[in-house]
Amino acid sequence: MAIRQSSENNDDARAPSARKQLNIAVVGGGLGGLSLAIGLVQRGISACVYEGASSWTDAGAGLVFAKNSMEAMKKISPDIYEAFAKRSSGQGWASKKTTYMDYRNGLTDGELVTSVVCANTGQESVHRTLFAKDLVSLLPEGSFRMGKRVVDITTRDNGKYTLNFADGESADADVVVGGDGIKSRCRQILLGENSPEADPKFAEEFAYRGMVPMEKAVAVLGEEFARNSMVNIGPNSLTTTYPVEKGTLLNLVAARSLEKWEHDEWVVPSSQEAAKSDFAGCGPVMQKVVSMIDKPSMWALFHHPECPTFYKGNFALIGDAAHASCPHQGAGCGQAFEDALVMCNLLADETIKQPEHVEEAFAAYDAIRRPRTLKVVKTSKENGDICMMRGESTGEDFEKIKATLDERFHWIWHEDLDQQVETAKATMRERLQGSKHSVLV
Repeated sequence: MAIRQSSENNDDARAPSARKQLNIAVVGGGLGGLSLAIGLVQRGISACVYEGASSWTDAGAGLVFAKNSMEAMKKISPDIYEAFAKRSSGQGWASKKTTYMDYRNGLTDGELVTSVVCANTGQESVHRTLFAKDLVSLLPEGSFRMGKRVVDITTRDNGKYTLNFADGESADADVVVGGDGIKSRCRQILLGENSPEADPKFAEEFAYRGMVPMEKAVAVLGEEFARNSMVNIGPNSLTTTYPVEKGTLLNLVAARSLEKWEHDEWVVPSSQEAAKSDFAGCGPVMQKVVSMIDKPSMWALFHHPECPTFYKGNFALIGDAAHASCPHQGAGCGQAFEDALVMCNLLADETIKQPEHVEEAFAAYDAIRRPRTLKVVKTSKENGDICMMRGESTGEDFEKIKATLDERFHWIWHEDLDQQVETAKATMRERLQGSKHSVLV
């Protein structure tokens, strides 16, 4: 895919050129970091992505997106959305085109509780790793480096940062953006290793995960349940399934509540017998979903429910490094795209002329993005509780569960992203006006 100038809804977009003397290091090659780097490069700002892994894995498997996520992609760069659209899968049936998710009674044979609708877009899903590889192809050669795991970041006397990698190499940058995931080393460095919010918290849940060929899924679940997205609601448990890779695969998640995680590792081997036992009290559809996971492992679910700041100086966090959430709203990755949209527009703004101005851009980013993203973290955990029939106000009452599910996603999906960017810019300019580095005279 060729790099092109991004212009849709972005006054600050520029063809790639040395318009700004900023050297930005993006730590972490996830979707948030990659989309930020693409947005910066296409606005004439130098950025290099340093990914800790030395090779690609299937971690994360499938991801789901709704209206806000797709709009953010388009506004960062049409190239990002084009890559997404070439790979994404919607509902398998045309009659469910605007359906985000069917929520079903997991105690029965899948009786419908409610179909949650996201008008115009419905839900789209994608294979995380394959999409990330597509995004890497949008970056200039040499601006994505694997095997660069950050162990420390130091601030030099001239204000620049030095990134020290596990392989003994280092790199300098004017600006550092940490997008290194839920186990973020950047978060530890920025907040301080002794901060109570430096490390993720166990969300009192674990999940079995898998991905199977659609033909197998249809044979086990039937056409409707296999080819369309659904959540089965059960006692202290839920299953989520949705098609990926143009409907050729079905992504499977079977989650259970668990008070305490006793293992050092986040992923531990299990067995089909143990998985089936965990869902023995559920209905036949949930049990069929679990039966398709051939080699089950238990994945602990962690999140970042609190964070006192997303920045310090010219050092900021985006994506899961800032606000990792449980997967129960399908909203976490979409927030990373929103982060990238706001940040690349702030850094590309004409008022950011030198590295000394970046701190005010990050302060504005923090003011706009932190409240919204932490609310997503909170409500994602709540939605998991609702769908495990232990919600504080819904409990085991399916009528209350339905009423809540029908309304609870709209504030996420129908956000005015242009207004979010403009509010962030206004906040930044106000701060710059009063700073010692003011350029607004």
